[in-house]
Amino acid sequence: MSKVHIVLGSASDLSAIKASGIVQTLSDIGITVALSVCSAHRNLPELENFAHAALKDGAKVFIGVAGMAAALPGALAGLTGMSIPIIGVPLDEHGINSCLYMPPGVPVLLAGVGNAGLTNAALAAAQILAANDSVVAGELSKYLDQSKKSARFDINITEDAS
Repeated sequence: MSKVHIVLGSASDLSAIKASGIVQTLSDIGITVALSVCSAHRNLPELENFAHAALKDGAKVFIGVAGMAAALPGALAGLTGMSIPIIGVPLDEHGINSCLYMPPGVPVLLAGVGNAGLTNAALAAAQILAANDSVVAGELSKYLDQSKKSARFDINITEDAS
């Protein structure tokens, strides 16, 4: 079974994870989630040990979630030797630049900010895993089909458009 590691910079970010539904989205697609809290600032040795252990365990994608400084996604990229995709999600405007402006050779994917970013990160992680996992590819396709919204054309603006 495919697994995504979601790493939070602070336990205070757990409420954003719960509100976004990211864990449920990944579960609905058939992806196991490992959720951890480890600050890139306060727990760097532990973060390094965690990243190395996750790689040995076959980690394929990390989602680094952080507020304020948002150093976590870049730290994960460095600690994994840029060997696997890291998806960064700043929880608010304070962390955008830290995820957006990575130095050359340090790829961190930015999926958006806040709840929308968390949802997009789940779908991007699923897309990455689907490239080598036909079960995830099938479940992702079903999930996307179920979440489609109907297109509407030639709408008369003077009529009720709801």
